[in-house]
Amino acid sequence: MALKRKTNLKSETLLLIEGSLLLIISFVLYHYETIIEVKNDIKSEIDANIYQEKSNNISVNINVSYVDKDKDTNENNDTNSSSYTPNYIAFLRIDKINLYQGLLPKGNFYNYVDYHVQILDISDYPDVINGNFILAGHSGTSNVAYFKNLYKLKLGDIANVYYNGKVYTYSIVNIYLEDKDGSVTIYRDNDKTTLTLITCTQNDKLHQTVYILELIGVETY
Repeated sequence: MALKRKTNLKSETLLLIEGSLLLIISFVLYHYETIIEVKNDIKSEIDANIYQEKSNNISVNINVSYVDKDKDTNENNDTNSSSYTPNYIAFLRIDKINLYQGLLPKGNFYNYVDYHVQILDISDYPDVINGNFILAGHSGTSNVAYFKNLYKLKLGDIANVYYNGKVYTYSIVNIYLEDKDGSVTIYRDNDKTTLTLITCTQNDKLHQTVYILELIGVETY
């Protein structure tokens, strides 16, 4: 009888262990994508902190917002021609978010976030070796919310800049938040040619998001 009770207890213990393992496996499989996403977010945050510690930095004055009302972007106010076309000097293309936007030169009245994607005055142009091409844009639902979908971008995603007959291809190496106080600190490797994108943070009125991309290729088109 004692032997039988021990055998029954052993069987019940094994069943309990097997049941627990099945529950754990089922939980992991059901929440696999969430677990991987959390893991990737933690890794990204660690990588970002390491990147910032190794990077030199500069501060730029910019304040981008979530804009839900259309703004008057009629550039014909400054011209007598109804066929006036903006004199774009470059184009930003990010296929993942279906973004293709012309860029006006620094010094142009409409090179400002309330009208276009803005090239910051402190920015270098893409052909400057180890330079930093810095762009800022609003997000939201208005006609000037050119960066409304930047929040969908992840590390490794690609952006292209068309400038002076060449296409410059960049890959995202860092994404981080900055307090929305009118100034943004840009952390980057000064030994790399970079593209910086700045916009307001999705569902967050207190921060702006900075995307650092490094040049991975140049081709003539």
